Amino acid sequence: MKKIISLALSLVATLSCACAAQADTRPSSSHEVFFAGSDYELNVYYVKGRQDGKTLLLIGGIQGDEPGGYLSADLYPDLVLEKGNLIVVPRANLKSIILGDRGPDGDMNRQFHDNAKVGPMYQVVGKLKELMSQADLFLHLHDGWGYHSPVYVDSLRNPNRYGQSLIADSANFTCDDGSVLPLQEMADSVLGEVNSRISNEQHHLHFFNTRTADPDTPYSEMRKTATYYALRKECLPAFGVEASKNLPSLEDKILYHNLVINAFMERLGIVAEAPRILIPTSGLHYTEVMVNGVPHMLKDKDTLTIRRNDEVQVVDIGTDYKRGVTMDLLGYGNLNDFKQSFRVGKDTQMVFRKEGQKFGSIDIKALSDEQYARYADKQKQEQHDHRQNVTRVFVVAVNDKHHVLLSGDTLKLAPADRLELISSFGDGSNDEAVTLNFRGWVPETPSKMPNDDRGYLIEPDKSRLLRQYSEHGEGKRYAVVATDSRGNPVGEIWVQLSQ
Repeated sequence: MKKIISLALSLVATLSCACAAQADTRPSSSHEVFFAGSDYELNVYYVKGRQDGKTLLLIGGIQGDEPGGYLSADLYPDLVLEKGNLIVVPRANLKSIILGDRGPDGDMNRQFHDNAKVGPMYQVVGKLKELMSQADLFLHLHDGWGYHSPVYVDSLRNPNRYGQSLIADSANFTCDDGSVLPLQEMADSVLGEVNSRISNEQHHLHFFNTRTADPDTPYSEMRKTATYYALRKECLPAFGVEASKNLPSLEDKILYHNLVINAFMERLGIVAEAPRILIPTSGLHYTEVMVNGVPHMLKDKDTLTIRRNDEVQVVDIGTDYKRGVTMDLLGYGNLNDFKQSFRVGKDTQMVFRKEGQKFGSIDIKALSDEQYARYADKQKQEQHDHRQNVTRVFVVAVNDKHHVLLSGDTLKLAPADRLELISSFGDGSNDEAVTLNFRGWVPETPSKMPNDDRGYLIEPDKSRLLRQYSEHGEGKRYAVVATDSRGNPVGEIWVQLSQ
């Protein structure tokens, strides 16, 4: 039970922790988690280039029914930068993404105004505002319906549609300090680069000025958005990037988002390193070894005990980075014996390498038939002893109310009670019992598995209980016994019948 409780506490701790903050070194990638384990968990990725430079903030997924935006953003935390920095929030509104809904608790992209009420999204919006203060330019990634066009073509392609557009709240925005952000000029420059890469002119993106601050704007709701907040509070150039929801594939949506992001990165002098330099620190997390066709999962420094001339084959190597990884079975084959089969007749070792560097090993002990028989008997006895020491839990329901009991506990039942045996499991290996048998009670219809009384409603009517199976034949206490897959009893509880 201690192990079960310990596992539960460990899991809770993992869910609530925030990962490492921004790294100070260059180049580097770091990751922070805010509000961990909640519906609004927020994952923020920081990518710092080999040289310092401008910082681009990417936010996707503020509305959960726009996958093109958040799946595009999700590609950028893995970049290594030669110059400049990225702050990436792929999934700003996790709850809406899980539900595939624009905003189950309201539209998060309408919570950036001065009179926003405190609600479940309030903390996330506050964190996004903090990130804006660290950036030189902000791209908000969305998917919108139709195709934006400066002129009316049809109901799907006209000036009121959002898809395939680069949106700004103004052509030129004047900040409180008097500086002017030339948003349309920046957008036109980027769109020229982006559209030159899109062969289908029907998919070209257009600039969309919502004139958010103008008294006669038809888009006054945009005053509550993240981009408008970034402009007026941080004097931060900010654009909404809208791929069309009507594009033929999700891949197209992601691609067009990527083209816009890449063009802005180039304009800011943010340069990706290509190819990425990978120097992984490999370790052997596990390996799967087949012995006479039976799989065995082993970890670094384990010993595999076999019978001499058993057939051994490594079929999987679990490590951080699989390219350049080999396994050498010393004394057999050649330097790379991965996925080859060998009859192993002597003690040896499996050595795991990445290129020329050893990162793990597993010893093989090859026993004679007599030695192996003794080894197998010892293993069997140890397993039996382990089962005897395992804390076993029984889950039952009495009158539809669930109860948890430890092996050896007694459950008191009145004649009118109805008992259902649900499950039993142990700590450590967490083995679930194969059968649960109420000794002395026989169901009217046979169970699918012999001696398994799970799934029945058991009424402790003494007239239906076989007294000879009760404790000392007194008809007062009856055992419920759990057995494993080999039919061995692994635990029991007692049912005490009231008079």
